[in-house]
Amino acid sequence: MVYRTRLVIGCLFGVFVGVGLSMRVGDVAKAAEKTAAELEKEKALQNPYANDLGPTTIDISKYSAELQEGYRYLQKRCAQCHTPARPLNSQFLELKPEEIAEWKAKQPDVFQAPFVWQPESGVWQRYVKRMMGKPGCEVQQNEGKVIWKFLVYDSKTRKLGANKDKWAAHRKQLLAQCKEKYPKRYEELYGAKK
Repeated sequence: MVYRTRLVIGCLFGVFVGVGLSMRVGDVAKAAEKTAAELEKEKALQNPYANDLGPTTIDISKYSAELQEGYRYLQKRCAQCHTPARPLNSQFLELKPEEIAEWKAKQPDVFQAPFVWQPESGVWQRYVKRMMGKPGCEVQQNEGKVIWKFLVYDSKTRKLGANKDKWAAHRKQLLAQCKEKYPKRYEELYGAKK
């Protein structure tokens, strides 16, 4: 009787282990089916930024044909790894060194709110190149250049000048929503830098 009980328990254990292993092998196979871009998108969704809570589209009707093309590439290519909201609602603002000096003199508050505006020379260029180097990124060199031009122009157009106050209110709202919805992530990204 004891031998038979041990045999039954041993068989049941073998079945459970076998089922568990086959489920793990199935999970691995399923993960292998995902593209590198899909894996990047999953990672991006698990690590949200305040930007991600904003709109995924903007009005580009007054932009030049080349800039509209850059926007279309952003919507198609960049959205393979994260939502278009991430760059569209970003605090990044690419200015040339002489523009930085000009804006520091004209509107110094732009340089005192780093989570609303982050003015830097070459910031969008660096980010586009970095994204192009990620696994699964299908952005071609010529597309990357047009995306970069769009991001530089768009960030100046929507974040400065006549739109400056509107942008500041929008960005502060996104930060507040992020703090409420993802408090741990908010603290990780924005809390320690205050």
